[in-house]
Amino acid sequence: MEYRRTMRSVLAGVFILVSGIAWGQVTLTLQFTGMDPHVGEWFEVRVVNWTSGAEVTRLTVPEIPGSAFELDLELPGTGESYRIDFYVDHNGNGRYDPPPADHAWRLEVPEVSGNVTLGFSHNVAFTDIDWPPAIDGTIAAGEYRHVLSDPQTGIDINWQNDDRYLYVGLVSPGVGWVAIGFDPERKMQGANIIIGAVTDSELVIEDHFGTSPTAHRKDGEDRIVQAAGTETDGVTAIEFILPLSGDASPDTYLTPGETVTTILAYHRSSDAFTARHSKRSTTQIRLDGEEGS
Repeated sequence: MEYRRTMRSVLAGVFILVSGIAWGQVTLTLQFTGMDPHVGEWFEVRVVNWTSGAEVTRLTVPEIPGSAFELDLELPGTGESYRIDFYVDHNGNGRYDPPPADHAWRLEVPEVSGNVTLGFSHNVAFTDIDWPPAIDGTIAAGEYRHVLSDPQTGIDINWQNDDRYLYVGLVSPGVGWVAIGFDPERKMQGANIIIGAVTDSELVIEDHFGTSPTAHRKDGEDRIVQAAGTETDGVTAIEFILPLSGDASPDTYLTPGETVTTILAYHRSSDAFTARHSKRSTTQIRLDGEEGS
């Protein structure tokens, strides 16, 4: 059975129009007006599932074409609420900076029931959207705010966080599994461990917990929000998102601004998570605080 429903609201130059069918993939149409101050500037938009924090899609416009333009984005289905974050690289430095250096906005679409048309008129009610890396299994130079090259394992840790989520990208000098553990008590004991491998071009990734100094097991509740991985030229890259807090036990929870002890390990060739590491090490990373530093 098909049905149509129309909802219209007006607030700070925004209107939302919802119509369509109640199942299957739906289209989010974004209609921008009054963008004269930003014609020719770099523009990015992303859609996030409000409940899970997983990114649904993102789109880049290298140059805003005119005062008014329209974008179509695909949503996975109905019944979910979404957050739309977008910004203009107003200072032209090739990356996101908090307003007013760059101009950024956040909109919400509650409980999508069909195709959505959302209109936005340029305004100066900016929001710091803390633009994160794309979780696509490829890690470009400068994509993350921080990077640490571990001399013992050769693993690169890329990371940044906001007040809710930690974004991590690992690059391993091998084609086997790679792992990182957060806040161990002794060796692996007590650590929240994320271990992943790319097998036949598919990422296998698990959330583990250190049960002793030399052992770990899969958690009863997987807290990985989103993940992706690639294997190219003898190098493995995996990216994932973890919530900083929650109700799952026995996971360790992290706090923005704190220094976190991390353990690293990888295997040169085996994708089996039970295979003993080729190299391991312990290091530290510092999470971004309230001001993103």
